Amino acid sequence: MAYLNTKKKGDLAAQTAEVESYCKYRFRIVRLFHDHRANATPPEKRKGFTEMLEFCAANNCSHIIIYDLASLARDMDTGLATLRALNDQYTVYCVNNDFIGFRDEPELRREAIGNFIEYMDQYRENAKKAAPPASKKTKAAGKRPIGRPRALNDGQVEALLALRQAGTSISQICRMFDVSRSTVSKILADFPELKGEWKGGQRKSEE
Repeated sequence: MAYLNTKKKGDLAAQTAEVESYCKYRFRIVRLFHDHRANATPPEKRKGFTEMLEFCAANNCSHIIIYDLASLARDMDTGLATLRALNDQYTVYCVNNDFIGFRDEPELRREAIGNFIEYMDQYRENAKKAAPPASKKTKAAGKRPIGRPRALNDGQVEALLALRQAGTSISQICRMFDVSRSTVSKILADFPELKGEWKGGQRKSEE
């Protein structure tokens, strides 16, 4: 079973071709479900996504293939919650930027995905505890901080670095955290070893 959530015209044909190439000699695609420009809509409210789950339940499907983790949802927490729900019942595979591993060992892959989600949950909790106090420079009436707020707090920065170390691309990180490429580049400025593009376990010098 395959699910795609596309944003631009032409993405469906390109991503379908990548899915077919990924599955060659490994999986047989029973059916492909698709949503378009639905990033702002939670997965459980998308037509294509819900139809996929209904089909999987009715036909005893055990594997689901998505394009990448960032395409599940615009919000990282929503995406991780969706991944957790899928991982409870299915083995989930990513065509693009798959840093989980164990492609030929479903049980180990599900365990690895569960460990990744737990790992991110810990960073989420740390991020809440490490939330910076309100700035002293606030407006007297509305108590709103003066100046531009930080794009990511300390816990989120740690999670970003962990994802990058795991091989997640800068473009995918931008989508997961809903930040600009310049924001990610500033964070990685102190970590030159994480700046390059990771592909299949190899790092290129530039992205």
